[in-house]
Amino acid sequence: MIGRVLLLFAALSCLGPVPASAVTLDSSVAITDPETLQALERGGLSISRLLGPALGLTRDVDNRGLFSVRALSPVRNAVKQQIVDEPRNSPDSYVTALANSKDITQKFNPKYIDDDGSTLDLTGIVNRMDRGYLGHTECGEIRLIYRFHYSVEEKPGQRISSRLPLTLSLVFNAIPASAQIRASKDRPRSANGSCADVAKRWLVAGQKNLEPDQLAAWLRSEEGPLSSAMLNSSQIMRLELNMQVVRLSASSRRDFGGHAEYLLKIFKWDPAKAIFQEAKMENQIDRKLVLADRQTFERWLLTDRNIYDLDRGRLVIDEKFLATTAVSVAPGGMSRSQNNLAFGLLDDDAIDKALKDYVAKGNTLRTVKSVAGFNLRLNEMTCTGCHQTHGIAGFHYTGADPASEPRRNAVFVPGSAVFFADLPRRRAIVESFAAGRHPDFSRGFAGRQEAKYAEALKGTDLYNGWGSTCYRGTDPSFVDWTCDKGLRCAGVHESAIHPGFGTCVSEAGTAVGDPVEFGEIRMSKWGNDQYCRLSPATAKACAIDPARDRKPPIKLAGYGAARQRYDNPEQKTGGFPGGMLRKATCEKLPDEASCGRLAKTGFNDCVGSGKDHKFCTREFTKTAGLRACDKAHPCREDYICTAGFDDLPEAKPGKGTCIPPYFIFQFRVDGHPRNWVQDTNE
Repeated sequence: MIGRVLLLFAALSCLGPVPASAVTLDSSVAITDPETLQALERGGLSISRLLGPALGLTRDVDNRGLFSVRALSPVRNAVKQQIVDEPRNSPDSYVTALANSKDITQKFNPKYIDDDGSTLDLTGIVNRMDRGYLGHTECGEIRLIYRFHYSVEEKPGQRISSRLPLTLSLVFNAIPASAQIRASKDRPRSANGSCADVAKRWLVAGQKNLEPDQLAAWLRSEEGPLSSAMLNSSQIMRLELNMQVVRLSASSRRDFGGHAEYLLKIFKWDPAKAIFQEAKMENQIDRKLVLADRQTFERWLLTDRNIYDLDRGRLVIDEKFLATTAVSVAPGGMSRSQNNLAFGLLDDDAIDKALKDYVAKGNTLRTVKSVAGFNLRLNEMTCTGCHQTHGIAGFHYTGADPASEPRRNAVFVPGSAVFFADLPRRRAIVESFAAGRHPDFSRGFAGRQEAKYAEALKGTDLYNGWGSTCYRGTDPSFVDWTCDKGLRCAGVHESAIHPGFGTCVSEAGTAVGDPVEFGEIRMSKWGNDQYCRLSPATAKACAIDPARDRKPPIKLAGYGAARQRYDNPEQKTGGFPGGMLRKATCEKLPDEASCGRLAKTGFNDCVGSGKDHKFCTREFTKTAGLRACDKAHPCREDYICTAGFDDLPEAKPGKGTCIPPYFIFQFRVDGHPRNWVQDTNE
């Protein structure tokens, strides 16, 4: 039952003093169960109910038509404007070509923003007390994450509904306003114990073994961490937006097997005006501004204080260097130049000298031990870099779908490998708060947890396991990024920006889910990349020496390779980043596989034609042995863990299957209805 509630998998006694049988990786730091979240939303945590008091609304509003509320008009206007602007402003030549073609089918349809049938579903609640090092709150933050959902009547009597790739995170100060007042009048907040009270409530919540409705009721009770006294509109700080704006299909962007761009923005709450206002984004470097005056940025950054904070993962870049908009791209993660804002901003020799001077003064570097480590850390602390570090395309948290969602359009694992790997660190901080200690807010690289959390992640693939980020080289910042026994570090998307990085896959290259194509990303200019395959070599397009051609894994009886086939431009194939080894059927599946459904030739054409996705997934999919996945055993970068198929007898209970996210209807902006009859009376 605990697996349905707050939680993850095997109990791990090293995470705290509570009974081992009650502790899981996301207990006390995240609520991810869909049924529990639905009950919480019904119980008062819908975004409209939470915003109502702050907006001065006296009626019991629902989420439909929420963007028409004045307080959210800046969000609505920014989103709609970005949909117009992004294609023509993109540094990627394929995307600007889309703008010149006037093709609107591959962009987020702005009509959904204003439609009365659009709503927001609560898909996650995350304890971020680990952000207590920031100046605006000593106790950190609590985030409620919502997914955009539409329901439209495409034709009279024919209604289509789906989620879309847009999330809104409503961020609260973790400490209630009443506690802040008491702290300021009586004694310092840390001595007052209010942070400890918040933390203790979350720790108790992590031990609860209740059915979803009962758990939701307790969480909202006077003793729970989500009571009206502990979480209310007086604590609202900001909204964080992440959405897919553009998606090019594999046939449009053949080298990468597709291309998607994600918009990231922040809107701070102005209580005096009762409105969310566009704001500068934390650590999102304004590349154009800094390029115009690199020396000023370099002087600010290369100080002992800032090197210390960068090394420990808690640097806060001065607002004068920041942007209000971020756009990240997928696939390829941090290998893509557009996801590396800091590329070329600083002189490597200046960084090297600053690090050596820092150490010469008797200081110690814990994480950043080289120029390459400095550059990677600076990039991953930006919004674009963070979202593209071993993410699910452009997201780290998508939310899982309830059992009522058709399996062909349902997500099984709600977060990325980075999200789940970081939970032991976050829980340790919650425990420190609860004990009245000052937490250690330092952290390792986003893509690799510190060794001190290896034991907490034992038995999972989240540390050195299959799909983990790894390194092949001698740089001291990354030399311990290895793979477990039986795995090798393979360069699926090699990059000159971060050389030597790869993905842990099976040593023989013959496990289900392993990549079958390998290559390198070449940058003609910042933001304009080309993917050059080394297996099979794309000699004409990339001028690769045929001697470097790396052949795909040996052919195995009963296996097949789902791949992009860039070597055969005439053949329409799907967008599988790096390709994927699969079983041709669901018979005699190996341990790492489960039975699932996979798109076949004609799927993209079907979706693009405007046909109902239910029809397309029925007529243009086939069963196959795919990589099995769950929270402890995530998919590779750029893949998503979809819900298991209960109707397939060979499917393994409690497991999902790994496929590219754009084969799930709700993770692509194209193929959804573009015209419909608006039904305001639903």
